[in-house]
Amino acid sequence: MKKLESIQIRPAQTSDIAQVVQVHIQAFPGFFLTLMGTRFLRLLYSGFLNHPTGISLVACPQAKPSEVIGFVVGTTQPQGFFSQLLRQHWLAFAMASLWPLLKKPGLVFVKLWSALFYRGESLPDQPNAALLSSLGVKPTAQGQQIGQQLVSAFLAHAQTAGATAVYLTTDQSDNTKANHFYTKLGFKLAGTCKRPHGRILNRYLIKLNA
Repeated sequence: MKKLESIQIRPAQTSDIAQVVQVHIQAFPGFFLTLMGTRFLRLLYSGFLNHPTGISLVACPQAKPSEVIGFVVGTTQPQGFFSQLLRQHWLAFAMASLWPLLKKPGLVFVKLWSALFYRGESLPDQPNAALLSSLGVKPTAQGQQIGQQLVSAFLAHAQTAGATAVYLTTDQSDNTKANHFYTKLGFKLAGTCKRPHGRILNRYLIKLNA
């Protein structure tokens, strides 16, 4: 992709979901959610878009406002968000999980079961913290500070919605670029958490100005 002169960040629309899924697949090759397939990802990102506590933003070239080259999603009430999403749309998620379950039954079952009780790795001392759940930029559009713009817009939307802080988790190991990215933006390391199969995540927090 040629260097973009200007980018706009706008709220995502239903018509953007297919492109958001494709950006996710390109940005996260080999990751668990990518292995779950496009149908599962469409349900997940539609969930963020349609939930009243969800924040769903996309980055587009000013000249092509319908072309999605990056996205960020999250929720202002992470406690119970994912379990509620699965329970409300359990049949659709079950159908979307059938083929991945057949290919990798142990991994998929453990991940989906834990999602039913997942509370967003929230911080007890930050009850009004929003969760930045996923951030992705098209590989061909990287290097233009699109990720930074998306995060800044997410922080602003979270604050408008009443959040006093924003937190996120990212892999601790073999993930220097992402860890540096968030610390450079002002996020502070607020501990670690352990996920199924021994995966260690760093938890980052940034407080929002009153």
